[in-house]
Amino acid sequence: MRTALIVTAASLLTLSACQTPVAAPAPPTASTPQASWRPVTPENLVILKTRTGEVIIELAEDAAPEHVQQFREAIRANLYNGEYFYRVIDGHVAQAGLEFEDRLKDWPLLPLEAEREVNARGFDAFGNADLFADPVGHREGFATGREGDQEWLLNCPGTLGMARDDDPGTGSTEFFIPLAPRRYLDRNYTVFGRVISGMEHINRLKRVDPVSEEDAPSFVDPATAPQKMADRAQRLSGNEIISIGLAADMPEALRPQWEVMATPSPDWEALKDEKRNYGIYDAFVVKPPKLVDICTLPVPARPIAQGN
Repeated sequence: MRTALIVTAASLLTLSACQTPVAAPAPPTASTPQASWRPVTPENLVILKTRTGEVIIELAEDAAPEHVQQFREAIRANLYNGEYFYRVIDGHVAQAGLEFEDRLKDWPLLPLEAEREVNARGFDAFGNADLFADPVGHREGFATGREGDQEWLLNCPGTLGMARDDDPGTGSTEFFIPLAPRRYLDRNYTVFGRVISGMEHINRLKRVDPVSEEDAPSFVDPATAPQKMADRAQRLSGNEIISIGLAADMPEALRPQWEVMATPSPDWEALKDEKRNYGIYDAFVVKPPKLVDICTLPVPARPIAQGN
């Protein structure tokens, strides 16, 4: 099973301020031009329905094309429908997929796409110092780090990453979503998307551990598998994936449309300035520096209301 994400004692601590909710302005109609917002293409818009609520994901096709392509194929094959978030660790990640190695064998292994070489054009520097990369910023709304011409997506809360074994080229179908900043995973695991709405529903998943390696054989042994899988389904019922689909595969009249705040843009610069200025609060005895961590300020997204 692809569960190579390392959990240390420190990583089990819940970081309550890991993600600052950002209220997006009211959705515009489809006919209203919005220079400070960009539309999400239907092929990159994922609708994930769980028992806890609906989650909207944007795929990062340019950053990890092979992962995005295989994820689309898995979605279109109904691979995840009726499966579970089977590994949900407080302050760490929520992981979903097929879990057992024998169920993964029909899916190709993917090369590590954790970083790529790309020039700085289109990279919007965040403007704060960072503990893990210099600089950090955004590309098309995705939190990004750079070093020279190398660039990678950051493991902030809500990013979509691919789990794997120790070998870097062993990812295939098992995806994870960090519940807190897991920046030590940067450049080590492929990030290929991010949650743009509904992260609260991921946070509400029941905390569960995956099946242990010692117990895994009993889930494939014909003599014990039926009862084991039934017990597992009951244990994980609250974490079920009801369905997952691509907007591109929906009838155009029913297709959801979303847009993401452009970076850079005047709206984004104003939002960063507002979040940095905690000194406006009279209750503060010591005025904080005008800094904000990149993982606590996700780029806002909003639905586009369908025009008449």
